[in-house]
Amino acid sequence: MDVVAPAANTALTRHGLRGVGYALITALAYVIGGWLALQLRVPPDYAIVVFFPAGVAAGAALVWGRWAWPGILAGALAVQILTHDSLGADWRHWAIAVPAIGATAMAAVSAWAIRRWVGYPSTLDEPRLVLRLLFVVLPLGALLNASVAVPTLVARGVIASADGWGQWASWWLGDALGAVLVVPLMWVGFGEPRSAWQARRRGVGIPLALALLLAGGVVRLLADAQAQQLRLRAEQAGEQAAQTLQRRLDAQIDALEAMGQLMARAPAMGQDEFERSAELWLRRYPGTQNFTFNWRVSRADRPHYECCDPGWPILARDATGRRFPAPNADEHMVITRLAPLATNQAARGLDILTYEPLRRAVQRAIDSGRPQATEPFRLVQEQGSQRGIVVYHAVRATHGSGEVLGIVSTAFRMGDVTQAGLEAVPLEGLTLCLMDSDASPDNRRLAGPEGCERTASPDHLGVRTEWPLRFAQRAWVLRLDTTEGFWRQNAADARMHLTASTAFLTVALLAAFLLVTTGQRRRVEQLVEQRTLELARSHASLIQLAHFDALTGLVNRSFWTEQAETVLSTARRSGQEVGIIFLDLDRFKHVNDSLGHAQGDRLLQTVATRLQACLRSRDVLGRFGGDEFIALLPWVKGRDGAATVARKIARTLDEPIELDGVQVRVSASLGVTVFPYDGSAVETLLRHADTAMYAAKAAGRNQWRFFEPAMHEHVSRRLALESALRQAVDDPQRGGLSLVYQPQIDADDGQRLLGLEALLRWDDPALGPISPAEFIGVAEDAGIIDRLGAWVLQTACRQLAAWHASADAPLFAQVRLAVNISPIEFARPGFLDRVRDALRDLGPATRLVELEITESLLVQAGADVTERMRTLTQMGLELCLDDFGTGYSSLGYLQRLPIGKLKIDRSFVNGVPGDPDSAAIVRATLSMAHDLGLRVVAEGVETPEQRDFLRQHGCDAFQGWLYARAMAPAELLAWLRARQTVPA
Repeated sequence: MDVVAPAANTALTRHGLRGVGYALITALAYVIGGWLALQLRVPPDYAIVVFFPAGVAAGAALVWGRWAWPGILAGALAVQILTHDSLGADWRHWAIAVPAIGATAMAAVSAWAIRRWVGYPSTLDEPRLVLRLLFVVLPLGALLNASVAVPTLVARGVIASADGWGQWASWWLGDALGAVLVVPLMWVGFGEPRSAWQARRRGVGIPLALALLLAGGVVRLLADAQAQQLRLRAEQAGEQAAQTLQRRLDAQIDALEAMGQLMARAPAMGQDEFERSAELWLRRYPGTQNFTFNWRVSRADRPHYECCDPGWPILARDATGRRFPAPNADEHMVITRLAPLATNQAARGLDILTYEPLRRAVQRAIDSGRPQATEPFRLVQEQGSQRGIVVYHAVRATHGSGEVLGIVSTAFRMGDVTQAGLEAVPLEGLTLCLMDSDASPDNRRLAGPEGCERTASPDHLGVRTEWPLRFAQRAWVLRLDTTEGFWRQNAADARMHLTASTAFLTVALLAAFLLVTTGQRRRVEQLVEQRTLELARSHASLIQLAHFDALTGLVNRSFWTEQAETVLSTARRSGQEVGIIFLDLDRFKHVNDSLGHAQGDRLLQTVATRLQACLRSRDVLGRFGGDEFIALLPWVKGRDGAATVARKIARTLDEPIELDGVQVRVSASLGVTVFPYDGSAVETLLRHADTAMYAAKAAGRNQWRFFEPAMHEHVSRRLALESALRQAVDDPQRGGLSLVYQPQIDADDGQRLLGLEALLRWDDPALGPISPAEFIGVAEDAGIIDRLGAWVLQTACRQLAAWHASADAPLFAQVRLAVNISPIEFARPGFLDRVRDALRDLGPATRLVELEITESLLVQAGADVTERMRTLTQMGLELCLDDFGTGYSSLGYLQRLPIGKLKIDRSFVNGVPGDPDSAAIVRATLSMAHDLGLRVVAEGVETPEQRDFLRQHGCDAFQGWLYARAMAPAELLAWLRARQTVPA
């Protein structure tokens, strides 16, 4: 515990630090992506065309899982702050958390959807997966944040409700494009499987990144171009408005000066004439409140003015426009003539010197001799909320000293003047604010919305909004603030947004194309690589097949021969000796046929392994095919050295081999030759080794022989036997094949015929009579034993049918006919069909047929052999175990298998009663068989002593020359007739 716990804590700490690193990287990438997205906003409303952080978030959540979520949330909050700052909006409210949380949720959902419907880790090398990712999963995932954030911002008033659907669509489109563009880059950079995506970075990552840079640059250039166009239009409108208004103001000054000149020539002009004179200017310049002529009245002249001419009181005013009697002063400037009088009654009799702003303007007008305007103020006749100004111009006498006769003035309602002056100028979407720069800061507004002089609408295009004006010696400023309506009216905003979106959508299509093409190329490369590897393996396999045995891995005949040639060539030069051992497994076909080819192959592999273990590293072991092996022994020490290896091989093969739960013992016959004594060429040595091997087989198998020249005769005879036997099987009658039958006599009376054993004889026309002990082995080794056995069974059954159909049928009524079956023949697949064919015409006599099998078959008595035996008994046949005691049978076999009779081998019968061992075996066999309910036949009974011993111990039947030799059918019939004995 003390050792494991710190290690576990260290691993946990590393895992946690890695997760923190993923979160920090995600947050940083999110903020950078957000800053880039803000740089690509499209004027004038600066909608975000593509929101790269959406792709960063989805990609990070996909490749780093939950570790990325804190980074997404932090990055989204930072980007919200950046966005609000860029728009001049206050970000210090809870609503900015809604888009951040929505962005995190959208990333998590998108990552889950990708894993669910696209798959991750994935190589994305199938077109359907690429299209599903880019144009189904990611766009659908992008719906989440827009559907959460926009309604929240609408509810809070950040977004106007009328713009809700448009903002939702813009938000979704930006998120969708960002995800479609950035997720492939995240996948290429950090996706799994890493090896597959590293190979595609150049093919996908670099072109896609360059395309994004190019598209971003194009969009930025288009945005800048549109911003410049919008800026130019706004400035053109402002300049036009300023010029138009300036001309109107200049015209107003001209009108005022014209009235001043008129009054200078006729200062005593009456009211009616004054109104007629001003009417022209009033009609021409709407917004002009009035024209006035202010008489200069001294303290002494005031009483006359108020009582007689013109006869109204001199009044004063305050800042609010309230009028009251003017206090006495040395001089008054009284509004005496007004045009139009009807709408300006409130101003008549007003001493303009009593209101300080007016007094200062009058004084400047007198001092400068030029028209002077007042600061903005409320006209006394103003019924609304417009600001007004008055322009004063001193009227001097045209002769003499040029004394001041009075002040001519004109008053303006600045809202009306501005509106009338700019009526012909298109100002839709512009907010006008006319200000007096020379006035105090809290009294500068001349025209425009209340408070417009203190605030200005945010402008992100750097548009010039203020235009200087000069009017009556005062500095004015015309400010035109652009509104959203102006931008939408003057900008091709929808087309620009569509163009930008199309550009990035084109990059998305490029991403899909790159993913599909590189994926297809990767699959092709994989197929080519796989095919190349397969070809390489195939080539290696061809080389392996050309030089090595496919089953055992040993060298084959051709490659072994090449190496043998090389070794012999060296041996000839060096004078060294080389041994060759030719090995053939004994009765391998019996094992192969009884246990099956798969077990036969396993047996060969095991033998090959054991043989290889017997040899030195420089020795060469090969398989020539079937059950034949050949060993090349370079630099062997003569025959003694070769004999040592042969004995070692024999001992190794003597160990049992377990095949499918059955222990099998295999032996081999070995032929040995030594260079240069038994030949100087490889072919000669091989031929002589093969001859020696056949000599070992002929000597009883399971032994080895050196080559001797006399062996040629034996090999020649074996070849001759095989050739003649093949011809005899093809044509048994001409080939000398025949059957003879040896009686089996009842042991109780020694007279009654119980059965016959069909024995095969071969009297070749050229070779003469040949013993079955010699040609049966040749038939088995040559692979024709099944054909020979089928002929024997068919001939015996036909003979039995012929006897039962003849007049001598009573002699054979209860006589059983035994036919020997080779184990190899028994195991062949078509054996049961051949038995059925042979029994087809026997009818009831089928029950009299016995098949004799040897003990060697019982050793491999698996399920298939047992089932085959039961099938034979179900046909009505009886099975007899021949040569009992010479093999490896056991009580277990006798109890389990459907055997009805035993035959004691003649080798044991020959030893009784004199040989105690033979007598003991015979007694035990008889006792055991009777206990198992089996009948016993003793073969080879040739003496009365043997007969008496066997009868004494309960033998059931005798077969041997004491009673009769094997006879041909005609001879057997004569023998039976001579005995005049009919079996009961």
